[in-house]
Amino acid sequence: MASTSLSAGSRLPSLSLPQVLLAAYAVLTVIALVYAASTSSAAFGVYNSQWDGAGELRGIAADAGANVTVGTNVSQYPTTGADGTVAVVLSPEEPYSSRERTRIAEFVQSGGTLVVAEDYRPQGNALLAAVGADARFDGRPVYDNQNYYRNSSFPEATPAGDYPETAGVDTVVLNYGTTVRAGNATTLVNTSEFAYLDTNGNAELDNEEELGSRPVVTSESVGDGRVIAVGDPSVFVNAMLERGDNRRFVRNLLADHEAALLDYSHASSVPPVAAAILAVQRSDALLLFCGVVLVGTLLVFDRRLDERFRDRLRAYRGHDTDPHLSPDSVEQYLRSRHPDWESAQIERVTEAVIKQRSERQRND
Repeated sequence: MASTSLSAGSRLPSLSLPQVLLAAYAVLTVIALVYAASTSSAAFGVYNSQWDGAGELRGIAADAGANVTVGTNVSQYPTTGADGTVAVVLSPEEPYSSRERTRIAEFVQSGGTLVVAEDYRPQGNALLAAVGADARFDGRPVYDNQNYYRNSSFPEATPAGDYPETAGVDTVVLNYGTTVRAGNATTLVNTSEFAYLDTNGNAELDNEEELGSRPVVTSESVGDGRVIAVGDPSVFVNAMLERGDNRRFVRNLLADHEAALLDYSHASSVPPVAAAILAVQRSDALLLFCGVVLVGTLLVFDRRLDERFRDRLRAYRGHDTDPHLSPDSVEQYLRSRHPDWESAQIERVTEAVIKQRSERQRND
């Protein structure tokens, strides 16, 4: 039987140009809202792909062989068997509570490696003190009028010796960073002897400010673990990874670890969509609930789609009309489907359809 075109009642409604434009605008708006809710513009943000974000940090950790987790809660720090985990904290905005500091200290004591990168905020030093480290961030910006990348606020620092963290690294470029008061910690990276700390904030070398080589990266053993202090969180951002040997240095910090925890529990740089996904990943109950909802939705949608498809297919192939239609409705349907038929032909087909339907109902 030759197929015929869809009936007028089964065709999709035609859209005017304003309607098409409105629909396109709505789609673009939804896409923009989803994108905005899944990205971040916060400095040091792991979901920020701009120059000041740390969007590339996850990729570097993964390339180094680590299983990467973006942490939004301190409870994600392991407190037993942590020797294969490195945790990275980039200039936290809010202080850690006493219970949270205890959790991180247990992580270090049990063998974890904690990397704290800070410049001017006080939370970095509070965290170092809480885990039992000797190193402290100075908090004053360091300048170098002789060895720098673009200007004296981008000083170039060099390795203080042969260490795994500085393997293949010739220079580490800072960006308005600070120095580290090492205490009993080992200095990994130093400024040049022409560096100075800008005490009065005028970005110039004054009489009371002294030139000298100072630590900017230190490492020390605490319990069974290690604490590494980096005097500039900007070393980890996307743009600065391309300066000097920063990328290689960051990769070295993350290498030889099975897991990397990027701690954003005290930063406002995790967007809502990403935070929701991370919450689901952490909770088996939420993951199961979302799975059940998704499967149920797909089943309902598939059933409705199947019913609509079958209705369209029956109409397209010229199958019987709705058994509940009256003779007048059948005649109207045939006229809409076959406007070229004569009235006598439509009447004969209508009678045949009604007769066939009556016989089928009796047989049933």
